[in-house]
Amino acid sequence: MERVIFITKINQLKYVTSRFSRLYFGIEFCERLIPSLDDLKKMLCYIQRKGLNISLVSPYVTNIGLGRLKTLFEFLKSEKINCEVIINDWGVLNLINRKYPNLTPVLGRLLTKQKRCPRLIRLLKRQLMPRLIVDSKNPDQRHIFIPKILPLDLDSYYKGSDTSSVPVIHNFLIGQRIKRIELDNTAQGLLLELPRDKISASIYLPYVYISTTFFCPTAGCDLKKAFLLKIKSCKKQCQKYVFKLRHRTMPKIIYLKGNTQFYKNARLRIGEFAKIGIDRIVYQPQLPI
Repeated sequence: MERVIFITKINQLKYVTSRFSRLYFGIEFCERLIPSLDDLKKMLCYIQRKGLNISLVSPYVTNIGLGRLKTLFEFLKSEKINCEVIINDWGVLNLINRKYPNLTPVLGRLLTKQKRCPRLIRLLKRQLMPRLIVDSKNPDQRHIFIPKILPLDLDSYYKGSDTSSVPVIHNFLIGQRIKRIELDNTAQGLLLELPRDKISASIYLPYVYISTTFFCPTAGCDLKKAFLLKIKSCKKQCQKYVFKLRHRTMPKIIYLKGNTQFYKNARLRIGEFAKIGIDRIVYQPQLPI
């Protein structure tokens, strides 16, 4: 089982140890945080000294972000560096396949279409019990709420992903030079049907990505009267703050960092992972923003 460490900035190199054979470097969720060319050069010098492999992680982008990625791709091409690029935008995949044969695309976890809502943990355990609900308009009245139990044949839908189970998608990915997909270690478990020896998978620990958006709720969070603005200027507040969200209907604490939500699942099941085609573990020492 290959072990990888995923860092988003140079100052996280302190987490790299001898047990890792590959380093993921970059960002999945915000084009404003795409590494600079200088940082990429420093990272390449580091991995060459340490004898590590490298994968460049890229986010979903606008034309501005695509331009920033092109700068990095052109440098890798000019230096004749062959490496993986984790892609989370179909336009980036198109660009790589048209212009950069030295770069190997890997389908990022934003495109693998897993079902990630933490409430699925309880739903799929099927341990929900009827409960009394107080009528907010008439406190003296109570109603019995009986939750709907999910059929067992839906497990493959909620524990799998389209890219891991649909043959026509497998053929499309192979045709696009993609032989690896990235997955979250969802707490409800995993059911994969990957074509053996054609497509393999990586699993991310311990943070599970839930959802992300171009509209960043963290931007402007420390500015006076910022709540009055619909579009807030980005001062990279995501690099300073993490918000914890709790609710009785959620079995997990949700972490909001920047424009993205995560929950934590550190359960490591190497034997189970290997049986379903997972051969790489990607460790995230910090929330990956």
